[in-house]
Amino acid sequence: MGVSSSSSSMILGPQRERLKKFAGPTPVELHDPFWHELLSFSEPLPKLRPADVEEILHPACADIVVNNANTYHFGVLLVHLVEVLKSAPPDIQELPMKAINTVYFTRVFIKYFTEHATGEQILGLIQDPPPSESKGSMKVLTKTIQALFEFLIKSEPTAFTFLLHMEVINLLIVMASTQLTSSAGTAGPEAHPFLATMIQESSLAPGLVRTLLMHYIDRQPPPARMPLYVPLNDQPGVLTKVGNAAAAMFFLPFSLPYKLMTKPQPSATSPAPLADSSILLLLVLVHHDPGTGHGSAPGGVASHAANPFRLALNTCVDTYYDETPDGETSEAAAENSTISVPYADLFNTIGLCLVDDRSTLLLYSLIHGNQAFLEYVLVRTDLDTLLMPLLEMLYNAPGRTANQIYMLLIILLILSQDASFNANIHKLTLHNVPWYKERLLPKISLGSLLVVILIRTIKYNLSKLRDVYLHTNCLAALANMGPHVQNLNSYASQRLVSLFDMLARKYIKLSKKAQTGEGEGEAA
Repeated sequence: MGVSSSSSSMILGPQRERLKKFAGPTPVELHDPFWHELLSFSEPLPKLRPADVEEILHPACADIVVNNANTYHFGVLLVHLVEVLKSAPPDIQELPMKAINTVYFTRVFIKYFTEHATGEQILGLIQDPPPSESKGSMKVLTKTIQALFEFLIKSEPTAFTFLLHMEVINLLIVMASTQLTSSAGTAGPEAHPFLATMIQESSLAPGLVRTLLMHYIDRQPPPARMPLYVPLNDQPGVLTKVGNAAAAMFFLPFSLPYKLMTKPQPSATSPAPLADSSILLLLVLVHHDPGTGHGSAPGGVASHAANPFRLALNTCVDTYYDETPDGETSEAAAENSTISVPYADLFNTIGLCLVDDRSTLLLYSLIHGNQAFLEYVLVRTDLDTLLMPLLEMLYNAPGRTANQIYMLLIILLILSQDASFNANIHKLTLHNVPWYKERLLPKISLGSLLVVILIRTIKYNLSKLRDVYLHTNCLAALANMGPHVQNLNSYASQRLVSLFDMLARKYIKLSKKAQTGEGEGEAA
């Protein structure tokens, strides 16, 4: 729940003198007890209001930018971050508060650096602490990225480590946020030092991609009473709580047998902060372009033109086909470092969460880059799992941006290039389409509904957006579907004829206008 600013002051207040020493001009040795005292907060920092924490820590952030060249204190902080992550036992039975607070504390400083410093200035702040033979190298940063990746790959989130997993992922997202402040998204590695270092960890990339995908698929709910700040506006009022409790008690005799016999299923509306952060980090890593116009990454490491995270996502295979009869991963996949995920669970989760832009982009990334997953989607008999939420979003196009509509149409365009897909969608009958308000559509085929929605999008584009690219994608999808249409619904047929009539009249009007212009030109 939310915590007041006074509570933030009570927790961070006793550390003010240590914060001044940390950001001050006097160096403190790596193994000085001061570092343990600095990172030993009385309460978990994630439970505090983020704006209050930043307000208290920002003066120290500004001072360390000035003094770090002499003290190397930020590099020392990263060393201690690596140590607490490596020393955190995977089977811990209590909240690893020091590790959580160290990651959170580091994230606040890195967030300040990405907002107020350039990539080259950030490189100067992450120097190895002395003694070091090569000051300014990426050694301490490389160790930090490796420790963060290895923690996520090797440990499973439990009720006690769930918050630590979230904080590690959030720290990596903040490290990647230099793209928000850079003038060019594909600038050299010196503009994105954290991302450039992540790209170099090609050996850990497949494991991290699989871990993030499994977090997304599992959608593990947060443990009860997790010390994480939640805005007060998101909490129900007292009357709502009382009403919900009374209703639950009243219906308990009727709902209890059902609850005992059924397994709870995750839903798009249930809170899954770890899954949401995981998919966001995955998309940031997969869609980062390391660039090819730069000879080396920070620290003199040769730059890779390929993105190992994108490669891992594009080559991941289905667990069902990748396992041996004994349930172990095949030797070929192990040698090629190819990851495997359960396609069926991934398909169902994407369909469940497709109303979210992150899931839409993940679906696009998979069917565009991963041929195996595309083929799996095309042979599924329950295509409505994906298409129904996708078509509903297109139906609500007025509430979406042009970029969001592009993504949805490109997904449909890719799928419609397959003849079996075009044939199968006309064999699947929908008994009702509750979100379509213009008229009732009982027993309409999925293919007919797709035709109706595409035509509706075309007409919306002609009247509002007037975007040529969007118009072309819609017509291209209809053209792909054309040779395979069968048993088209009467309403879909009516809309198709209406579209032809509208386009024909526009064409005739423009042709006459062009002929009139040519005639006037010849007369002149």
